[in-house]
Amino acid sequence: MTEPELIDLRKHLHQHPELSGNEEQTAAFIKQRLKDLNPDELLTGLGGAGIMARFNATGSARKTLMFRAELDAIAVEERSDHPHRSVVNGVMHGCGHDGHMMILLGFARWLAENRPSRINTLILFQPAEETGRGAGRVLSDSRFSSLKISHAFALHNLPGYPEKCVVLREGVFASASTGVEVGFRGQSSHAGYPEQGINPAGHIAELIEEAEALFRSFRNKNSLNKAVCTYIRMGARAFGISPGNAKIGFTLRSPHDDALNEALEDLGELINRVSESFDGKTEVNHREPFSSTINDSAGVEWVRKAASQAGLKVQEIEEPFPWSEDFGAFREHCPVTLFGVGSGLNHPPLHSENYDFNDRLIDPGVELFSQIIKLYDRDIKNDRKEIRT
Repeated sequence: MTEPELIDLRKHLHQHPELSGNEEQTAAFIKQRLKDLNPDELLTGLGGAGIMARFNATGSARKTLMFRAELDAIAVEERSDHPHRSVVNGVMHGCGHDGHMMILLGFARWLAENRPSRINTLILFQPAEETGRGAGRVLSDSRFSSLKISHAFALHNLPGYPEKCVVLREGVFASASTGVEVGFRGQSSHAGYPEQGINPAGHIAELIEEAEALFRSFRNKNSLNKAVCTYIRMGARAFGISPGNAKIGFTLRSPHDDALNEALEDLGELINRVSESFDGKTEVNHREPFSSTINDSAGVEWVRKAASQAGLKVQEIEEPFPWSEDFGAFREHCPVTLFGVGSGLNHPPLHSENYDFNDRLIDPGVELFSQIIKLYDRDIKNDRKEIRT
């Protein structure tokens, strides 16, 4: 597969996006391309639609590295006018996962032709990244959990940064986050007889007001803490009905898992307190939980060296990103390193309706992963020479 071939494949995936948990056709598409590369092992059905290929070392392997990309798309209606725009209503590859998949597929092609002597390499196409569930489901699969992985790497395209610039940070790279959904189930009635029903409007208003005070305190503890009410749904556009049901959603974010969990506990106590005076039923659910992505310092140094070898500029960021990445969950299994590659200063932002992946990042992405393998393999060989002498 040449770069033009990868671009064509990327555009095909862009036209046929699939949401988290429904990536079967995308997975089948990737599976066939991986089979053509003759990996030593090809696992399917990991965490849902996940696929992982293993490329063994040519010699006696001493390390196993994993590289990951995401299969899923997002629920946004695409508004761009390029010929490969999504043909699926309300779904698009607005986060660049189509491009990430092509980088990983291009890297797999390179591995098939340039296997390292001391490193086994795992190529993981992970499902359900956008919902924060996919990595955990992969980890719970015994076929994965039994593996001894030395380090895991992943990249993400970053609009707003210079094109092909490698964006690095040791420690927390992306924040933890969790969505909280509160459902009120009362009883609708005629608007002329509201006393005959159970309308949750007052409790919704109370919850919003008190939650904002709680969120203000949360944000004051750390400027990187974020908390916001994301949606409210109650009733219909009708003036003769007093609604009985309502839902309200909140999203909380923090670079630190402990701080986020503490804020979630505080919000849970508030919801319970407000619900005590509600005559109907209240239901609380946590949605799309992400742990923080904490980069291993040694892994960051590998990426830094790889960028130098590839002739790419590096930008070190001072603060973690406020968005979340499911990749962080893999740190319970092995050290992880997530880094960014700039899409361009004026590139449309992630999750926007006119976003499209910058295909000029495919070759640099493949080169970065390839250089990590080369450098890692070279250092292992040098270590063995030092031991012998």
